[in-house]
Amino acid sequence: MFAFRHGAAALALALTACSDQGPPKPSPTDPAALMKTLRDLAALGQKHVGTPPGQQAGDYAFMRMQAAGLSDVHFEEFQFPRHDVASSALAVSIDGVAVAPAPGHDVFDGSGAGHADADCVYVMTATDSELAGKNLQGKVALVDRSVSFHRSAQYLNVYTHGAVAMLYVSAAPGNLRQVGSVRVQSGWTPLGPVPTVTIGADDGQMLKEALAAGKIVHVVMDVQASATRASGRNVIGRVPGKDARGQIVIGAHYDTWFEGSVDNGGGVAALVALAERRKKEPQPRYTLVFVAYDGEEVALYGGYDFLRRHHVETAEPILSVFNFESPSAINPILAALTRSNVGVLDQSLRAVGLTQLYRVYAGMEVIPQLFGGVIPTDIQGIYRAGVPTVTTAVQADYYHTTEDKPDTVDTSILAQAVDEFDGALDRLMASDPDPFAIPDPALWRASVSVQPRAAGQPLMVDATVTDAAGAPQADAPALAALLVDDFFEVATASARTDGSGRVTLQLPAAAADMGAGRRFVHVTAGPTFPLVEQIVPVP
Repeated sequence: MFAFRHGAAALALALTACSDQGPPKPSPTDPAALMKTLRDLAALGQKHVGTPPGQQAGDYAFMRMQAAGLSDVHFEEFQFPRHDVASSALAVSIDGVAVAPAPGHDVFDGSGAGHADADCVYVMTATDSELAGKNLQGKVALVDRSVSFHRSAQYLNVYTHGAVAMLYVSAAPGNLRQVGSVRVQSGWTPLGPVPTVTIGADDGQMLKEALAAGKIVHVVMDVQASATRASGRNVIGRVPGKDARGQIVIGAHYDTWFEGSVDNGGGVAALVALAERRKKEPQPRYTLVFVAYDGEEVALYGGYDFLRRHHVETAEPILSVFNFESPSAINPILAALTRSNVGVLDQSLRAVGLTQLYRVYAGMEVIPQLFGGVIPTDIQGIYRAGVPTVTTAVQADYYHTTEDKPDTVDTSILAQAVDEFDGALDRLMASDPDPFAIPDPALWRASVSVQPRAAGQPLMVDATVTDAAGAPQADAPALAALLVDDFFEVATASARTDGSGRVTLQLPAAAADMGAGRRFVHVTAGPTFPLVEQIVPVP
């Protein structure tokens, strides 16, 4: 009897505590519901931006947001240059004997158009140290995939060392070929300087063994490609909040290579599940903005378009951004959670157990340090702009291959991630806006303005660059990229800051007069890679 009364008292206390904390949370996210979303998206095939399947995926995200009961569900369209491949060919010989059949290959998005006919040099993952002492002038660079050093950085490295083409060796099992984008320099150019294709790991191993034995590997590569104007669409929906001083953005990209279930059907499934969950809960303190981004796999177009519309042009009060990028895989090689170094964000993530779910937990600054200067997901620009961000990321065997299918996603872990991010939102919304504005000490700041100009005159862009504490950054490389009609790059300019952290970047008059649609200058600065990015509209 005593035990019963003791248990009843404990239950009463628990119920009282729940009452004090408001209505109970919805039931845990159902892994089967997540799998349903994964299978729906996989059935659309390769959801490449600017293609009919990509448009169908956008329609699906729109429908799911509406069904969840989000407010103001709508599309936001942008224009971009789509990389179209007309034809490609690859032939390889070893000591003059043709390899037959020739290795299967795929052309990277962003590959240059052209012909290469040259001997091959193996450069491992093409880091600076691995290229030291290698003679790549007039050669084809044979490059291994790296889980950290991004293929765009590899491509730029071998080109700047004189290579006339890049032959990329995938790491996926079964000789599967891993595809992707290799946008270089400012990241917007649809056609790179030299052709590049990807081959399977088994084919690559054969070539590496031949080179190690002192044999001559000769490559003939031909890529015919062009840039075509196309359009992409972000999908936006909201859960209105009580406090107009803040918004929290939750996003995931829906464009994919092949079926793309880990990258990024799982992200879209998590996005939709979290939206459905929040609609069952009381009205949040801050408005929650749910975004399904398009064009991430090509050049992070969706993330940048959202940044421009909602942070640059309208200055909405975005407090923080969550990004579901490849949030779950079965037996991942790596599972990581990276975030801005902002106390309120860090504390919220730690409090709900996300640091146990994602074993690698680090500041966002480690990503460009590893990846050669880029943050290869939609929050790159908004993170560099100083908005507190967090992103998931897993590395899996079938990354960017035909076998990235629904059964490669761990839906149990994905469901747990949804519920824990929901808890992190609760903790963030308990904070006033001021702590979100504390600068990340790993980032810089920049003040950017465009000088008034008359038609036919150069476009002059002034910038002042400081560290997070406001100290001027002298002799820092700065780059300005002028983009017209949304994402068509027409000019770049670079210079170094003076002793007071100031720099003026001059863009040609002919370029400044181009474009009939939205026009922007992106300015980045940093000692070896960008630590700040500011965007200004151009009249």
